[in-house]
Amino acid sequence: MNLTDDSRIWIFQSNRKFSTSEKEAITAKLNNFIADWNAHGAELLADFDLPFDQFIVVGVDEKQATASGCSIDKLTKLIREIDADYSYDLLNRMLVSYEDQEKVVVEKLPAFKQKVKAGEITNVNVFNNGVSSLSDFKQNWLLPLEDSWAKTLLN
Repeated sequence: MNLTDDSRIWIFQSNRKFSTSEKEAITAKLNNFIADWNAHGAELLADFDLPFDQFIVVGVDEKQATASGCSIDKLTKLIREIDADYSYDLLNRMLVSYEDQEKVVVEKLPAFKQKVKAGEITNVNVFNNGVSSLSDFKQNWLLPLEDSWAKTLLN
C-alpha cells in the first residue's frame, strides 16, 4: 500500500480465497471507488491491497483529508456489494483467520476459542483484523498465537 504509516486502515476478511477472476473484478471495483472517494467534497488519498488473496485492506492518509462517517459508509456499501456478488462474509466479525503452514484458515470465533483451549491449534500465526493504522498493520496484523490477541486462550 502506497500510503504513510500513520494512515487509517480497514480490514475485511473473506471466508475463502479470491479466484483470479474475482480478484480482477474486486481490483477494478476498488480502483473505481478510490478514484472518486471523498469526504465532504475533499478528495481522499487512498489505496488498497488484497493480501493472501483473501483480505481486502483499504487505507486513507488522513493528513490530506479525514474519512468522514459518510465516506466510511460509502466504503461499507462497496464492501457489501462485493460481498453480495461473491458471498465472502466480509463483514462477519465473528470469524477468525490464522495462518497454518502458509495456508489461511478461517474459523468461527467460538470454534477457534475451543480449539485453542483444547490445544488443537498451536504454532500458528493469528490475524488481528482490528488494527487501524498502516504501521500497526505492518507490525501487528499477523503474529504468532502466543503473541497475538488470542494468547489469553492458551493454558
